[in-house]
Amino acid sequence: MHQKTLLAALRQASVVYRTDAEQGRQVWSDITIDIFEGEWIVVTGPNGSGKSTLASVLLGLCPLSGGQLVREQRKRMLTRGVLQIPEAQFVGDTVEEELQHVPGTQYLTHDERAAFYQEALQSVGLSIPLNRTLNTLSGGQKQLVNIAAALAAKPAMLVLDEPTAMLDPAARQEVIRTVRQAHKQGMTIVWITHRLEEAAEASRVIAFGGGRIAFDGAPVTFFYGEGDDRAEGSTPCSRLGLEPPFVVQTAWALMAKGLQLHRLPLNADELAEAVSSL
Repeated sequence: MHQKTLLAALRQASVVYRTDAEQGRQVWSDITIDIFEGEWIVVTGPNGSGKSTLASVLLGLCPLSGGQLVREQRKRMLTRGVLQIPEAQFVGDTVEEELQHVPGTQYLTHDERAAFYQEALQSVGLSIPLNRTLNTLSGGQKQLVNIAAALAAKPAMLVLDEPTAMLDPAARQEVIRTVRQAHKQGMTIVWITHRLEEAAEASRVIAFGGGRIAFDGAPVTFFYGEGDDRAEGSTPCSRLGLEPPFVVQTAWALMAKGLQLHRLPLNADELAEAVSSL
């Protein structure tokens, strides 16, 4: 059996945000997580539960107050991130200036750089001039530029903190499509979101609650529970006070009417398949 490669791990980690109060504010307490190569992990939880702190810790933006962050050392381990507000990451004024910060581009000739930048943009479905100023782009285009820069660095792990929160539905789907393609090519994805319909992409869901890990397992278990005693109000999702996506709500409504679904759906295609087999 092929053994999975551990890319990063948190061991009994805690985070305290220092405030004017003497003790500060405890955000995390005793967090232990293993992140393996090739996973797509969706991280969710109520507001203020500590989920976005994971992005800050993995990207080196927030130090631990206790415990350990362990990274894989036997191979090139590069982590890149995409944040909720696209403008927060920009370091240049134009698309070209933004892509200049991708590692290794300084060793390319002028023509090689231009070709590299165009290829990076095309990989996320963007066709815009390199001299285009970033503040003239739409919100979706700005986020795709951030993703293009992150993917062009060829990281082992891509951490996305609410990457679709500011986007319209069309731009949201383009971001998901782009990240899905990167995942198919072997990239590890850590996707932090409050949009639970995005959990359908995941191989694993980690849910935070009150600064602790409240759930770590398969998406289908998160939304439907497990075993013979499944009940809509007692799933890990409902216990956290979160509203499941429309597809899951529809499946529960069908099961409440006595219909037996042979597959518990996570997206519209799976729901259509489950209904067609009734």
